[in-house]
Amino acid sequence: MMRFILIGIAVCASVVAGPFAPPAEILGSDAIAADNPQLIQWAVGGTISRGPTNLSSTTSLNASYGTLADALGPADADANDFFSVVSQGDGGSANLVFAKPIQDIPGMDFAVFENGFQDDFLELAHVEVSSNGINYFRFPSISLTQTTTQVGAFGSLDATNLHNLAGKYRGGFGTPFDLLEMKKLYPELDTQRVTHVRIIDVVGSINPVFGTRDSTGNLINDLFPTDFFTGGFDLDAVGAFSELPSTFGEWLTSQGRITTSPREDFTGLGVPQRVEYFTGGSNLKVEGVNKITFDWLSYRTDGHFWIEGSVDLKNWQVLAESVGGGAMAIIDQGANLTISGTTKKRVLVNMEQGSPYRYFRLGAE
Repeated sequence: MMRFILIGIAVCASVVAGPFAPPAEILGSDAIAADNPQLIQWAVGGTISRGPTNLSSTTSLNASYGTLADALGPADADANDFFSVVSQGDGGSANLVFAKPIQDIPGMDFAVFENGFQDDFLELAHVEVSSNGINYFRFPSISLTQTTTQVGAFGSLDATNLHNLAGKYRGGFGTPFDLLEMKKLYPELDTQRVTHVRIIDVVGSINPVFGTRDSTGNLINDLFPTDFFTGGFDLDAVGAFSELPSTFGEWLTSQGRITTSPREDFTGLGVPQRVEYFTGGSNLKVEGVNKITFDWLSYRTDGHFWIEGSVDLKNWQVLAESVGGGAMAIIDQGANLTISGTTKKRVLVNMEQGSPYRYFRLGAE
């Protein structure tokens, strides 16, 4: 009889679990196994900035376990070996780079690995990305863990209460992140060419003086304090499912495109996929009759990319163009260009007053 009672309790517990993915190897989990063959590259360099082992103590020393080398290459911390990691300390960070930039592909794009030794012994971190190593953008995170009682140094967390926080899975399994989510939030980020991934330890104190908050403003209740030389997030590795393609053909393959025709409008937004390749999927924006803006991925060097105007939708005149990734050159002297950005450039075409052109389009070959 006790068995039936216990089973009933277990069922109730699963019903009241949080809304997010469960621990690794449980139905519905999105945990990424370290030996997943689709992980095609791993971080090859970067920097570590350590934090103290107890931010609430004025005498606390910085975490000191491990080195940057322990966070490079394939993930290798698991239930049999927890020690090939670098400890970041409270609020510490790791800024990692890859041999080739990561690009947004269908599905998840990269995964962050920690060394938790069981499904509920978890240390968390925020994840940020950059396409120039200067401007960073944080994945929106959610923690639904209660904030009335502090989770202690050896406490437990429920993965189903955690979203977009690295470390929600035990060692040997990574937390995945999808750059498509960032494309919608941060148009200035080039999700087709992410050069840096930054992992920032969550200070899990429920004291607002010290604690870290999620994207909704809630304090994140995490293991705290972890006043040991191994304190804070223990970074094992960051692996990526993609790398920057060198040609249009490689890009088509990475995106899973069946049709190779440059004219195919795969997105249904009126952007031929050859133009999508050069713009990252953005389209023209026309302000009034004189100003036109668009994105240009200037590192795409295997083609010819241009903007043109028309009076009647029949006859078209090239206004400005780039050949082989070269500078955007003015062809029609009635067009003035203002170009900002580094590799993902924002192009403003300002037509002179009285310009006859009323229709504009992008082209590529």
